[in-house]
Amino acid sequence: RRRQQAASQGATTTTVINRSNSSTADRSVADNGINQSINNKRGCDRARASHNSVQAETSVRAVNQRYIRIHTHYTHIHIPELIHSTTMSDSDSEASSVDISSVEDESEVQEEVEDEPSEEESEEEAEEEASEEESEIDEESEVEDSEVNDELAPLEDDLVQREVYSDDEEDDDDDEEDESGRGAPASAPASRARGADDDDEEDEEEDSALLLAKQEKFFERLSHFMNVQRKVEERMKRIDPKGRLKEIEMTDHSGGLLEEDGTYKTKYQQQDAEGEIARNLGEVYEAAYQIKQSLRDLLDKIVDKVKGLDYVDAKIVELKPRDRANKKAREEYLTRLPGPPETWLWDVLRSSITCKTIKQMESVNKYLGKKAHIVQSKNRFVSPAYSGYRDLLYHVLIDWQYKENVFFVAEIQVHHKEVNNIEKMLGTLNHYKYFRPFFAGPNRTVVETMRDLDMLLKKGKIDDETMDTILDFDNADQLTVFGKLFNQKLEDYNRCLQVYSRVLTLQESSIGELHPDTAATYQAIGLVQAKKGYCDMALRNLQKCLEIQEEVFGAYSPEVAITRSHLGNTIRKRGESNNDLMEHRGALQQYRKALVIRERCLGEDHLDVADSYQHIGESLCQLGDFEGALAAYRESLSILESLLGENHADVAASHSLLGGVLHHQGDFEGSMEEYEIALAIREEVFGKSHQMTAKSHTEIGILLSEVEDYDEAEGRHRKALRIRETVCGRESPEVADSQYQIGFVLNQKGNYQEALAMHQNAYQIREKILGMKHAKTLASLQSIHLNEQGEREGMYEDDEEEEESEEE
Repeated sequence: RRRQQAASQGATTTTVINRSNSSTADRSVADNGINQSINNKRGCDRARASHNSVQAETSVRAVNQRYIRIHTHYTHIHIPELIHSTTMSDSDSEASSVDISSVEDESEVQEEVEDEPSEEESEEEAEEEASEEESEIDEESEVEDSEVNDELAPLEDDLVQREVYSDDEEDDDDDEEDESGRGAPASAPASRARGADDDDEEDEEEDSALLLAKQEKFFERLSHFMNVQRKVEERMKRIDPKGRLKEIEMTDHSGGLLEEDGTYKTKYQQQDAEGEIARNLGEVYEAAYQIKQSLRDLLDKIVDKVKGLDYVDAKIVELKPRDRANKKAREEYLTRLPGPPETWLWDVLRSSITCKTIKQMESVNKYLGKKAHIVQSKNRFVSPAYSGYRDLLYHVLIDWQYKENVFFVAEIQVHHKEVNNIEKMLGTLNHYKYFRPFFAGPNRTVVETMRDLDMLLKKGKIDDETMDTILDFDNADQLTVFGKLFNQKLEDYNRCLQVYSRVLTLQESSIGELHPDTAATYQAIGLVQAKKGYCDMALRNLQKCLEIQEEVFGAYSPEVAITRSHLGNTIRKRGESNNDLMEHRGALQQYRKALVIRERCLGEDHLDVADSYQHIGESLCQLGDFEGALAAYRESLSILESLLGENHADVAASHSLLGGVLHHQGDFEGSMEEYEIALAIREEVFGKSHQMTAKSHTEIGILLSEVEDYDEAEGRHRKALRIRETVCGRESPEVADSQYQIGFVLNQKGNYQEALAMHQNAYQIREKILGMKHAKTLASLQSIHLNEQGEREGMYEDDEEEEESEEE
């Protein structure tokens, strides 16, 4: 029937996708989502008491539709997987749908269960109450709104203080579990407890295997990185056997960057076009555009004076991408005083001079020392960059010839042609990107970090002995490097927390609690705990970070906005785990506070402001306010396009988010348009064979499945599968995702055998990589059962058709 309907609607995608036919499908999806969303307590109690009564089910649906339509986060869960997970967890969601605002402790829940009426009484009561429901809905809505406002009032000042934050309560829960045998009921047989132990041991083995695989990959990359360093050193000896490049003496005219009180000289902060200290990144870029000609004039003078240089050898490169500039300001200058951190970005306006000989490099250095005001310089032939690259690096104060007292610091890199060829040949840029997090920040030199990495390479693995060596270090900055390693590359969060705990102890004993570095460590601990799913502990540490930052920087600072954004993410994650509407409202409050701070400190056109709008849109989606989410996403998109241009990865992601909201609203035509824009940008930015391009094909495939254009949907998913098999490998989670989606489409087309094979392949990969208890693994297992059942039913129908034909 579905194939006949699709054929009648036409072959083209635009004919299939229409808004009028989608509204009914949208309402049905919303009804399914309502049953596992955050239900009103009274409506849920009635539904459980009278589940056989049609009137009671109608009553629950009416109340819930007034409260929230759907809570599923469209950017993380695909529609087919959502359908299967809903089938699996209806009973669980029904049992856990009590509103937290109306339950004080577990004893009240127990009383409600014990006082539950019998089934016959429930039916009679439901029939009486169903007739009164319509007249009560409006009154209940007003009461609910007032209750929500009362409960949100504490969030205007800070986080809601919840009982789950109590250490004593957590300890009591642990004691109860220990008395009853690892959380099993006291009456449960011992074999059940042993089975739980076996499952835990299997999970631990799976986690250990994954960590070992990541270790092997890291050490392989680290070994190659060190080999490249040695090869670069060998080639440098051929280029400069006498070491003349190392002997080039460079002159700074700033007299040092620090004042006597330890702050940095305001003379060298980036200015806006009017000569005032820039207030945000936008003003820095505006000034850079205007002063670019002055830098061009300086380069032309150098070419005129240095024999053998051509004008093509001295060029101004594109301005530093804003997203990278924003990230660097956060990582390296966030705590530099005076602020804001964007005013210390000296590599926004950049230029390069490529010399053919060592003598030319010496001449360029001599000219700049006499004719330019050098703020800071570095001979990176003496101290190479961590990627192994070498050059002469200058930060020069440029004055704008068209306006007095307007200055800007620009970067000039002086390269040797043969050294440039080494970078291209050995691929040092790839190592630069991979290892950059370990070298970011002002507190650790390249030499010191290289020494730490060399120590790890000699160890060859991360075991207890290696951890003892690391934890014996008494330098907090050194330990922070290892914390980043465990967190970002090895994803060994337990060891990461060990390291950060040691860092915190050292910091509190040396610099004290009220210090930006101590606050940063509390934040790092909280983020790692959130990754592990320990949201309560994460919120405590993030809250501690927030208190320190507000004390040190004030309530309105970019640092505070970042922490509030992290708080919102963690609260939302906790809300997703327990289907708690109030958690999403609390997250929304944090995002809005972060937005106010960022607009005040950074200006309205800033990447962090766009980030806040995206977070607000995600929370509004969770609350069912899709119109508000659309407005927030469009505001974010407008900022991103103005700052990054239309062809940028972040702009593509924003179009994808808009497509997801329109998809949920049932506007399939508008959703397809946004997805297609995202795909076009990603193909231009990343190429046609990239993970993000595959993601766009998957999004479009899911949308086409919704409108029952299964042939085209299958084609999209198979494109994504081919890309992922090539880029990620045949046994990767991404490949399993594509196989799952193809299985779903084949199932809808009635091709149960091929669908079953796809789901089995996806299940094997997910079980191996994600573990048996992962949600995606369980979804694959459920799909296998459904396909097996569908195949049996299909065979039964075929037998009936054969019998009928024989009778005819």
